[in-house]
Amino acid sequence: MKHHATKLYSILLISLFSFSASMVAQASIVTYTFSGTVNEIDEKKLDDPDSFSFAIDDIISGSFSVDNSLASTGGNNNKAEYTNGINFSFTVASSNGAAVYTSEDTASDTNISNDIKITVEDNKDKFKIEDQDTSFRSGVVGNQGSSSTFLLDFDKFKIEIQDSSKSVFSDMSLPLSLDLNDFDNDHLKMELKFTASGGKELKVLGALSLLSVSTENPSIGGTDAAVPIPAGAWLFLSAIAGLGLFKQRR
Repeated sequence: MKHHATKLYSILLISLFSFSASMVAQASIVTYTFSGTVNEIDEKKLDDPDSFSFAIDDIISGSFSVDNSLASTGGNNNKAEYTNGINFSFTVASSNGAAVYTSEDTASDTNISNDIKITVEDNKDKFKIEDQDTSFRSGVVGNQGSSSTFLLDFDKFKIEIQDSSKSVFSDMSLPLSLDLNDFDNDHLKMELKFTASGGKELKVLGALSLLSVSTENPSIGGTDAAVPIPAGAWLFLSAIAGLGLFKQRR
């Protein structure tokens, strides 16, 4: 019996250390790079329609980065929302490469991160990022009438993709790989919106043609930063160790 108890204890110890090693995951910065083409400009709510230099076939491109070791900050059983430490910037350029609109660089202003949200829904297989920063993004200026200028403030920028077959996502974690071919062709949406008082607004709508994912493990002194083991995991490890000691004493 003593031999069996010792053998069991050894197995438990191996399990404990294996579990510990698997729990010490490496923190990664996940970067999503995107590009798409403007296919509609909605200016119906303006008194004097003005595209504010935006045009069909303009290219919207940019990237957003997030630390995948940070827990979601909201949502429910089928939806996770991530709002912490997101770095998001984008540009709009004409088809010949001339800049039409450039957002502020979020790396220089941490307050912007509070207005950016990534949403993952596994019951709808929907992935979305929405920036509703109204303080730091640049507005746009156009002509209202023959002489007066008209300012529209930045309202939001949104990217949303969805798979109606619900076969892409198995959970609500940040996806580490994405293929637009897995999502509905009619749900590769981009929306850039500017507004002014009185309900006046301009929407620049487009379709994604590229959304790629890359990861980077940040290093401190040559050592990858590790994700701390949750308290619940430590409790589980302690239970295994205690069971092993109990068996050995018997």
